Amino acid sequence: MIRITGFLFILNLCCATVFSQGIDYKGFPEWSIKKEDSTEYALYTPSNMKPGEKYPIVLFMHGCCGVDNKASLRNAVDPPLRMWHQFGANKQKIPTYLISPATKQGWQQHFKNLKTVIDDLVANHQGDPQRIYVTGFSMGGEGTFKIIQQYPGYFAAAMPMGMSFRGDSSKVKDIPLWINQGETDWFARFLRRQVGAIRALNGEVGDTGNTWVTGVNPRYSNFKGIGHGVQWAAASTQDLTNWAYSKINDGNIYPIIFFTAPEYRQSVAEGKPVTLKMEASDPDGSISKVDVYVNSVFIKSLTKSPFVTEIIPRKGDNVIEATAVDNKGKKTIAVNLLKVNMLPRLDGTVLPTGSAGAFYHATITGKGNGILQFSLKNPGQLPHGIQLFPDGTIKGVTSSTATFKFDVVLKDEDNEIVNRQYTLTISPKKAGEILVTNVRTIDSSEYMVSKLVKGEVPNFNCKDSLLSTELEEINFSDLGKYEGFTYIKTDVRDTSKTAVDFLSFEIDEDAVIMAAYEKLDHPVKTTIPEWLKTFQKEDEEIVAQYRYYDVYSKFFKKGKVSLPGADAIKNGVGSNYFVMFKMP
Repeated sequence: MIRITGFLFILNLCCATVFSQGIDYKGFPEWSIKKEDSTEYALYTPSNMKPGEKYPIVLFMHGCCGVDNKASLRNAVDPPLRMWHQFGANKQKIPTYLISPATKQGWQQHFKNLKTVIDDLVANHQGDPQRIYVTGFSMGGEGTFKIIQQYPGYFAAAMPMGMSFRGDSSKVKDIPLWINQGETDWFARFLRRQVGAIRALNGEVGDTGNTWVTGVNPRYSNFKGIGHGVQWAAASTQDLTNWAYSKINDGNIYPIIFFTAPEYRQSVAEGKPVTLKMEASDPDGSISKVDVYVNSVFIKSLTKSPFVTEIIPRKGDNVIEATAVDNKGKKTIAVNLLKVNMLPRLDGTVLPTGSAGAFYHATITGKGNGILQFSLKNPGQLPHGIQLFPDGTIKGVTSSTATFKFDVVLKDEDNEIVNRQYTLTISPKKAGEILVTNVRTIDSSEYMVSKLVKGEVPNFNCKDSLLSTELEEINFSDLGKYEGFTYIKTDVRDTSKTAVDFLSFEIDEDAVIMAAYEKLDHPVKTTIPEWLKTFQKEDEEIVAQYRYYDVYSKFFKKGKVSLPGADAIKNGVGSNYFVMFKMP
């Protein structure tokens, strides 16, 4: 594996500096700060564990580099750790201990102490010795590779991210691994070849790092267009936690299975038999059977080698799953995909009716080969405020009332195209709604109107400040009493604006207007602008994962309203306010 160069150190140090300024993560009551010898760490202890039961343990190692070895809840904000309690929600699929240590640089010197912490959870608390998992990003990805080699047979599964492998492949080939890489990540540039080399030790010759589920360890994901900041994409778009929970370290090595024919995504003829050939083996036992499924339908159970059978593919994409079961019940799945060409097609023509001022959400569906992309044939046909997204989702808030006809274009992976006209009717607003229109800034920029629901974002271009082109939007996780309110998404780039009439809009009813202004736990250094001091502070905050907003309200008569700029930088915070509305 490559050595971490001075450039890597500088890059990550800059990233850490951005994070320290822009993140004020308070965490949940289940977090506590602890110390084992020279190693400080944050420990998440689930609150809903049952007496006498054992629970999983997860160790997460962050990337380079902190200014010291002091643990804080800031170290618990990275996506590979927060995914274990569903990011902003304090929920776990399975109650799980989470360990988030801190280091200035390098993890090797902390391994002995971290193992002591884990061993204590097993011996003196409710930790499960068969379900100990480790994950890490960048320098922590390197640490993940190193710790599973230093303690072979200790971890049930490992999920390194954003770093190439260095070490003895024979020590890791039997440990369930899910390796994640950004396509353009220089620091992980050898991973694809290294994945192929480890798989070769498990019997699959000629694999140079395939990204589908091959059935041979390690599992591997490569994210197109993503660079070093792969941790968010890896954690937020894949079910890494359920995969990990499925891995049990009981001394029995998982079986191996892969397809030798046909090739992945091979084109075949509709209705004609296709022969499936699979190789299956078990490093410490024998294969008891291979179960074959086509499009989630069970086809056949094969109990001896050669593992061969025939299927009849249907039109479109045919997903073939082969599950190898060893003599002790351990399972491994390999996935293949056969393609029977079909022209894409769109379903339906009439969408559910919406109403002005309400949040509209519907989905256009279709069929075709591969990933489908939806678009408008003529932009501007949808009512203002409602958008069609590439996955077929239509959503937004509009003040327009009429019946709209618009043409949708569907394109499949073969660039075959079909289009169809759809009809959407927007009825007049319902009682209790406030229509917000003509939203403009002083420089004539347009802001978006939406509804406060979990998953929506405070700013329409609200991305994390760290490697912002690569990370997911920071979205609402705890709305409290404000859920369902109409609100204006502002532009995060307008954070420093100060004009007294910076933002203007019109409301068709008298309303209580609320500004949600970011707050940090630094009351000496952070404040609010003077204009907000004429508003009344509400008793509940809004949480967007690790950003926290106090809410200030004031009554306004219907008509045009103007608000000053956020002046956030002067007030010691990093993001723009957003605006909400409710009936008086």
